[in-house]
Amino acid sequence: MVDIGWDWFEAETEALTKDGTDHWQACFDSDAGAKVLDDLERHFLLSVLGPDASDKAIWMREGQRALVLQIKRLAAGAKDDGACGAMFPPARE
Repeated sequence: MVDIGWDWFEAETEALTKDGTDHWQACFDSDAGAKVLDDLERHFLLSVLGPDASDKAIWMREGQRALVLQIKRLAAGAKDDGACGAMFPPARE
């Protein structure tokens, strides 16, 4: 019987670069990285679809927005040691 589980997948053992920074931080902690994040935010988070947008367009935009938010979350989390407080306030209890 063939095992089709995740055993073949080797988990990333070293999440940090040689200088101790996370790969997300290394990618976006520069002027160019900040410009990329600003551009993604402007195109996908701060723009809206028109009132006649189809369901497909709305779902596509929601996927794009989710991806941009995840990228921002990972980049901010790397800078804040996993906490995304500046971008996402703590949940109310």
